[in-house]
Amino acid sequence: MATGVKELKLWQEAVALAGEIVRVARTAARRETKAFTDRLIHSAVAVATHVAEGYGRQEPGEERRLYQLARRSLAELETHLAVARHAGIIPAAALAQLAPRAATVGRLLSGYLAFIDRQRDAEHGAPDRRAADVPLAASADP
Repeated sequence: MATGVKELKLWQEAVALAGEIVRVARTAARRETKAFTDRLIHSAVAVATHVAEGYGRQEPGEERRLYQLARRSLAELETHLAVARHAGIIPAAALAQLAPRAATVGRLLSGYLAFIDRQRDAEHGAPDRRAADVPLAASADP
C-alpha cells in the first residue's frame, strides 16, 4: 500500500483527470455554458477529493464510503461529459481524450473497493467473495 496519498495510483489518475477536465472546460467555456462547465469541473475535482479523504480515514467503513462517493462523482462526471458531447459544448476530440482516463479511474476505484472488501472480509473471517462465483459441484437434480 502507498505511504501517502500522492503515491496512490488512483489519486494520481483522478487528479490528472480533473486537471484535464479543467483545461478542456476553460477552452470550451462560454457565458451561456459557464454554469455547466463549473459543474463539470466540480464533479471532476470531487472524484480526486473523495479519494484523498478516503485515503486519510482510519475507519475502514468511512474509507469505503468515501471511495463510493468518488465512484458516484465519477458517474456524475461521465454524465456531464455525455451531455457536453450531445450539446456540442466540448469538442469531440477533447472528449475522446478524456474517456480513457475516466475509464482508468473507474477501474482503479473498483479495484480499490474490492481490495477494501477483501481486507475487511479477511479480518472478520468471511469467505473470499471471488470464490462465491464458482459453483462447488454440479447438482444431481435436473
